[in-house]
Amino acid sequence: MTNAPVLTSGEAAVEAERVVAWLRLPAIGLLALSQSLQHPNPHERGFLFALVLFSAWSAAMLAWVYLRTPGPRLALTATGVDIAAISVLAVLSGGAFSHARLAFFLVPVTVAFRFRPSTTAVAAIVTTSAYVLQAVAHPAFRQPQAVRFVLTQAGFLAWVGLACVLLSALLARRTAQATRLAESRSQLLSDALSAEQRERKALAEVLHDEAIQNLLSVRHELEEAGEAVSHESLDRADATLSETIGQLREAVFELHPYVLEVVGLEAALRSIANQNASRGGFDLSLNLSCDGAHSREQLVFSAARELLTNVVRHASAKHVMVRLEEVGDQLELTVADDGRGFPPERLAEQIANGHVGLASQRVRIEAAGGSLDIRSVPGTGTQVKVRVPSA
Repeated sequence: MTNAPVLTSGEAAVEAERVVAWLRLPAIGLLALSQSLQHPNPHERGFLFALVLFSAWSAAMLAWVYLRTPGPRLALTATGVDIAAISVLAVLSGGAFSHARLAFFLVPVTVAFRFRPSTTAVAAIVTTSAYVLQAVAHPAFRQPQAVRFVLTQAGFLAWVGLACVLLSALLARRTAQATRLAESRSQLLSDALSAEQRERKALAEVLHDEAIQNLLSVRHELEEAGEAVSHESLDRADATLSETIGQLREAVFELHPYVLEVVGLEAALRSIANQNASRGGFDLSLNLSCDGAHSREQLVFSAARELLTNVVRHASAKHVMVRLEEVGDQLELTVADDGRGFPPERLAEQIANGHVGLASQRVRIEAAGGSLDIRSVPGTGTQVKVRVPSA
């Protein structure tokens, strides 16, 4: 099962710049191809030199947007360079009658990817103006019907520019709506988790303060009765009570791990991991490193509990590794086993059959801005990596 997370505004901007950087490359090929067509007063060498420079710029931009995080200033600079380069190429290729003039249409289209209608409008106006200016300045403008031809082309450019502005506005509005929905989902999930934890805590307190205490009182009465009368049935009853009290204490811990509140995430993970290792009969390797308290501790603990429970129920593992570490501004939990493993499509089947534990964990983690990555191969085990923001 995979859920596509909603991109933040920063991630959307980076993705847009990468798309634009890729779109420049086929445009360069088209510009080169257009030079082979018949043009009035072409400047072959100058055109090729300018095209090589523009190609180098485009390749540098493509590398830059993958190596660094592009910002608004870079986007504006890149748009300005694109307009200037296309204008020069058009002049060197034949001015208003050059097939290279069609590259002007690429500018407002690529700027529309940035979801900024005002920037797209400015780019459309500048592009149309640049086309008209280079056309008027070129000697070919003196040819018959040149004025009419230039005005027609400028009209097409203006129309495309307006369409791109409207498209950019529509995309920006829908992106904002998706972002608000994602924020609402995150808030609803946070409220649901808080309510769930309150209910778990209340139930744990009832079990601890009433049910377990009552059983301890009964056990005490049996011990006193055993001092007066020795009977095997009393011993069996005492053993059963002790086992039941132990089971209830484990249930209370799983419902609400008080140790998480008292001594922190590391101790809580160590406790739940040891409990499941005892149940599943597997060797356990722990590598837990977490300094201080974090706002997402409950989410990490809940995921670890679900993953370890799945190992006990389904993996038949001999060895399990649990690692917790801080990576940058994220908490990273890894649970890996050497058990049966499963094919990826098995997750969808489990959800269809009503086993939604792991799926619900994924939804919670992604709604909190994190990720859950599952890698499994039948016969070689499973590794699950959970990342959540530490603040």
